[in-house]
Amino acid sequence: ASGPKSPSAAASGAAGGVSSAAGGTDPTEGSARTAPPSHSVFTSDTMLHSMGYQAIELIRLTNRTPLLWVSIDPHFMYDGKVSIFQPDSCLAERLFHDGEAISQIESIRALAERPHRIQGSVRVKTIFDVDVAELPVRVLGDCLRGSATLQRDLPHTPAVRTQAALAIAQWQNNKAPQSIDVVGGDSWVGLDLLLQYFKERWMSGDNTIMPVHYTRTVCKTSKKKNLGGEGMGDEISAMGDYIYLDSLTEPSERANMIEVADAVQFEEDEEYRVRSAVITAIASIRAKDGSTPPAAIRFLTSILSSGDGSISGNVIPPYEDSLVRKKRLRRSIDQEEKGEDDQADGSDWAEDIMDAAYVSATTLADSLLALCHVNVNPAQLDDPAASQHPVLPLMALCHRWLEWDLYREDVRLEAEADTMTGVGSGCYSTVSVCAITALVSLALMRQSTSEAAPAEVPAAEDIKHDASSVSPSKRKVRDDDNHHTKAEQASTAKYYAEIFDGRPVRADATRAAAAQAITCICCAADRLNDQNVDSLGLLTALEFLLDRIQEPTTSSGLRQSLVALMFDACTGKVCSMQRAAIIGGRNDFCTSASSFTQGPLGASHGGDNGSAFLLSVAEETYPAANAVNDGARQGLRTMARAGRDQASSDVTVVRVAKFATTLWRTINGETSPQSTHESSRPGVCSQDGQLRCGLLSLWQWLWPMTCVAVLRVQSWDGIAGTKRYLELGADTVMNITEEEKEAMQEEEEACKALKAIADIEIDRQRWRGDMSKRSYEFHKGEKATPTVPVEPLTSTSQDLGKPLPLVAKDAAWRSGGWVASTAQQRRAKGLDGGSAITKIRLTVAKG
Repeated sequence: ASGPKSPSAAASGAAGGVSSAAGGTDPTEGSARTAPPSHSVFTSDTMLHSMGYQAIELIRLTNRTPLLWVSIDPHFMYDGKVSIFQPDSCLAERLFHDGEAISQIESIRALAERPHRIQGSVRVKTIFDVDVAELPVRVLGDCLRGSATLQRDLPHTPAVRTQAALAIAQWQNNKAPQSIDVVGGDSWVGLDLLLQYFKERWMSGDNTIMPVHYTRTVCKTSKKKNLGGEGMGDEISAMGDYIYLDSLTEPSERANMIEVADAVQFEEDEEYRVRSAVITAIASIRAKDGSTPPAAIRFLTSILSSGDGSISGNVIPPYEDSLVRKKRLRRSIDQEEKGEDDQADGSDWAEDIMDAAYVSATTLADSLLALCHVNVNPAQLDDPAASQHPVLPLMALCHRWLEWDLYREDVRLEAEADTMTGVGSGCYSTVSVCAITALVSLALMRQSTSEAAPAEVPAAEDIKHDASSVSPSKRKVRDDDNHHTKAEQASTAKYYAEIFDGRPVRADATRAAAAQAITCICCAADRLNDQNVDSLGLLTALEFLLDRIQEPTTSSGLRQSLVALMFDACTGKVCSMQRAAIIGGRNDFCTSASSFTQGPLGASHGGDNGSAFLLSVAEETYPAANAVNDGARQGLRTMARAGRDQASSDVTVVRVAKFATTLWRTINGETSPQSTHESSRPGVCSQDGQLRCGLLSLWQWLWPMTCVAVLRVQSWDGIAGTKRYLELGADTVMNITEEEKEAMQEEEEACKALKAIADIEIDRQRWRGDMSKRSYEFHKGEKATPTVPVEPLTSTSQDLGKPLPLVAKDAAWRSGGWVASTAQQRRAKGLDGGSAITKIRLTVAKG
């Protein structure tokens, strides 16, 4: 590929699924120009770097070839993953030239891992006093700030700029110093870029957080019309043009645009997504030792201290708002006279809702959730009384916002009890969900990184169900409260149990977050226990969750969430994944799913560990989650080994057996006699097959073979009926009454024919598997006879009618990646019909 050296004249073509663009600049051009080094990220109020150049112009000087970038299969004609290594300059050109969003995101993820050691010339260290190693992150910074792309003279879309913000944090984690004590202009350049962007866009002079515009006013025209604004002859041409009202600066222009527009509509402005990503990215930045830099802590503290401003959904001034209303009124009258019905723009009540005032709490919720990703340690541990842990101010802020949002929810519940509108609580802010998650994470981090004693496992009386535990009248928000003391009290399981069991019933997301907090506190209480000590924290949490699942007021969706939390606690993910806050704390499925499955920084290009760094649940990187997992591991050992020997007490054995009995009866659609709820109602699993499958999977995870504790209690027949036997509650473990036996026999008789059909089908599938194995052995040649020679099975001789070899259950298979394991094994043997391309050679034509 060859072409001019000017980016504006770059050519792009496709041949055989390969597209390339040509261009380039000699890095020696202009190298004689020098400038004093700059100690700031940006030299002026513009988007330009040192000497007035943008990062794309600086990184272009490192390209010593006429090639701009290479794109394999740009139109996705080949169904497969293609990875290609390109220099930084090629990735930057692709980011600002290629119009495909997926190509831009791929370039962003690759730049987050640059530069590599083998890249570029070792003789060139700086380009116009800018370090070559910093050029990738500066290119990402220009993308984030909205530098115009060269293919359409407009900034990148908010979705792409969101990925750029997360990629800057990933780059900073890859190139971070060893500790937060390292200072200097080049140590935290990625963090400086993010802070500079947020201060430019969202902070006023007094460090007040500016509100974000959620909607933009759009005027639609269908034919050429003159704006006629103070001698201005601008015309709007083409059919169906859309003009943003805020793009017009003159008031007369804006008024005339509203007058001549055929329709005035509202469009969602996704800039708030970029702001959310920037907050998450700043909180996710770490040094190599796993600590969060102080600048990020101060940034989050400033946001939580100032809160978020209240704004109007309509971003136009009042006089323009009146013009829009008059325009819509005249259009409505004209349509009524013509007998038309305007279904395109929606009904009048929907337009009135767009103008309603509201309080934007997105920044607040994002900042609270971002606190789960920070990691700070106290400066000294010699005298805890003399030095305050750095997270105490953050805990106080979290508690203040939690009480504020719970009070607002109480007010809404009281109003709903009077009006009975039926509007759910999911449409309101999610501050309380994120505040609960952040508060318990900070509390556990404080206990794990200091000499503070861990909380004790809460007693059953502390978290038992009490319908009158908290009422809206009891929760008041007072400015004279000592929030540091309140934060200490909020580190107990009883505090969150009151939130979960409060009446009237709170939102499902709030209750799920409270249940998650109780689970984390109970598990972390056992983290320092010896192996010879019964660890009952996990058992206490599971008992609490199972009891709330059986509660009649619990919705079906909340029951599924509680089962998922039980699984998270048993598999070491309850604190690190923040299921309740990430999924229930945002009304954005795509963002929530990405954060839940891939961590706060999203997907990675795969070459470095900047994104996976925050997913490592280690003591130095994630002390709170590490403490919860250590306690949960002790609890799993207690539940699995209770009754095997004399290590566990009789009380522990009976308690595990009673939980197993309750779980088994719940799975079978029954109501446990030990339940505190009404026993005459049918079981929660009687008509919920999905819930039954979840609980059954939990049983198989806890006791793959059998529950030894139940067998141990059932072996105490010699002391049955004694005072000790009844005091332990062993009489309720897996006992069946005569009525239940008769009901069981009737059910067996009714399902006898269905059971026979199932047995026949199982035998049939077993026979088919055996025949497939024998067929494979025959074609392989192991069963060949002298008279009928069998050709050995190879990738070339294999044809229709011959089975593929069996797939080995390798590590990927055992981890659940069945499709990936099969594809890899077929690919290794050349049995998938494809071909592997390892190298592509491009020849540049001369002239």
